[in-house]
Amino acid sequence: KIVFHEAFPDKPPRIFEVSREGGSPRQLMPDNPDPQVDPHWSPDGNRIVFGGNPGDPASSIRIFDLGTHQITMLPGSKGLLSPSWSPDGRYIPALSSDMKRLLLFDFQTQKWTELATGGFGFSNWTKDGQYLQFFQSNGTWTVIKIRISDGKRETVLDLKNIGLTGRWGHSIAIAPDDSPLLLRDAGTQDVYALDWDDP
Repeated sequence: KIVFHEAFPDKPPRIFEVSREGGSPRQLMPDNPDPQVDPHWSPDGNRIVFGGNPGDPASSIRIFDLGTHQITMLPGSKGLLSPSWSPDGRYIPALSSDMKRLLLFDFQTQKWTELATGGFGFSNWTKDGQYLQFFQSNGTWTVIKIRISDGKRETVLDLKNIGLTGRWGHSIAIAPDDSPLLLRDAGTQDVYALDWDDP
């Protein structure tokens, strides 16, 4: 199954799931009035972690249990958003509502630690679970990765000559080989002609 959130112009965003084969999406938490954004599966597929709207200081990181239909809030997560579960299930990273702080929740210690500061967006785990990869803005956008064990940063890709696009002006995901997947705005740079032979 695929889980996603749908944004509406006149009401809070809602989380749905749909079969990867297609079909009618099913709303997972229709009775919950809070914004439901950025859903991510737990490694065992039994729970979904999600946050609230960007820029909302009331946002928090919540977990929806698909078996019990219960929603719980991660302790100390008020003002945080954009969570994603680590491949081993131990960690959940999140961003502050101003997108300037990257924090990490450890289920073993039940505590948050600050991993990095800067302008961040769209964090993704590498396949081995050792790094988080995401956008960082320092005047121009770059893709960087941070090692969880010690906070070491590495630049993956400089995007200064790449026109980005997406729902929030840009977007990033990660391929199975850990290479970044980006939405590029081709604009008028790539124009194609098609010869059409009508039967």
